[in-house]
Amino acid sequence: MTGDTAPSETLNAWSPWMRDTRKRLRRLLAAGDAGRLPPRVQRLLAAHPFLALARDTQAPPPDLSRTWLLSGGRGAGKTRAGAEWVRWAVLQAGYRRVALVGPTFSDVREVMIEGPSGLIPLAAQRADRPLWQPSRQRLEWQNGAVAYGFSAEDPEALRGPQFDLAWCDEAGAWAKGEAVWTNLQLALRLGHKPLSLVTTTPRATPLIRKLMADPLVAQTRTATAENAAHLAPGFVGAMIEAYGCTVIGRQELDGEMIDDPPGALFPRALIEAGRVEAAPLNLEDCILAVDPSVSSKPGADACGIILAGSLEGKAYVLGDASAPGLSPMDWAQRAASLAEIGGASCILAEAN
Repeated sequence: MTGDTAPSETLNAWSPWMRDTRKRLRRLLAAGDAGRLPPRVQRLLAAHPFLALARDTQAPPPDLSRTWLLSGGRGAGKTRAGAEWVRWAVLQAGYRRVALVGPTFSDVREVMIEGPSGLIPLAAQRADRPLWQPSRQRLEWQNGAVAYGFSAEDPEALRGPQFDLAWCDEAGAWAKGEAVWTNLQLALRLGHKPLSLVTTTPRATPLIRKLMADPLVAQTRTATAENAAHLAPGFVGAMIEAYGCTVIGRQELDGEMIDDPPGALFPRALIEAGRVEAAPLNLEDCILAVDPSVSSKPGADACGIILAGSLEGKAYVLGDASAPGLSPMDWAQRAASLAEIGGASCILAEAN
């Protein structure tokens, strides 16, 4: 297939991944009847053995129109599913320009490309193995398909390039998730049916909430225990014993998004119930509060910067300039600017 594959051909190219087809493949393979399969199917299985091994949650959903969100626990097989999905797309479905987006460049290379379940080690045949060009952060297959690596720390890098496919790994840990996602969606403009896959252990970030609330996003979820056969003996049992029935277990083992952390003073439902269309104009007082982060390094806690006012015993949050990765000079400038815009009477900062 070529990059000019027609829409109907693109759709048919994914048909071997349908549940009934894979179920029949597994049944014939278990019975030792692989010889009854058509030669084309035997060739596909030789190049893509995962076709018969994948669980239903690891296979592309039949209702996939643009975005697939695969959320799951640690070690649940999300990376393998993502890499196999990309391999099929470029080798069988005619996709030619792929964006690989991870939390950092190191994650893209060490997990998505060269990791045990990455794109290079999974190549079943030498002809299917892409060439890694580290200086260009680029993979190239013999059929001309290319994949470029991007760090979620740099949303602006996605301005300019264009793609027909994207694999986004651990989006719940992206430092600048919404900005990266927006630029990526604008770049997914090639081909007859641009597609994206998000593989992540879910966290209650704005991006993950947005994806889970979108009815057009096809979703599957898989737990760590479902992949126990491919993990170290006793690992799943030990993790369940240590974290089963806890919030961290529900998130990190079951792949469930936990929206409110334990002991939260202000649950999200309470915040949503308190929203108003506009704050009063005649506030009694208005202040700006700052909770500086200890570090500005990637992955550090965000610096909290909130503008709030009060009237007749009720408080109104008027502005939020919180952000991760801010140096003391950066957050001070943000705080001063928001305080000036909002007419704050003072700035209160917590001392670390």
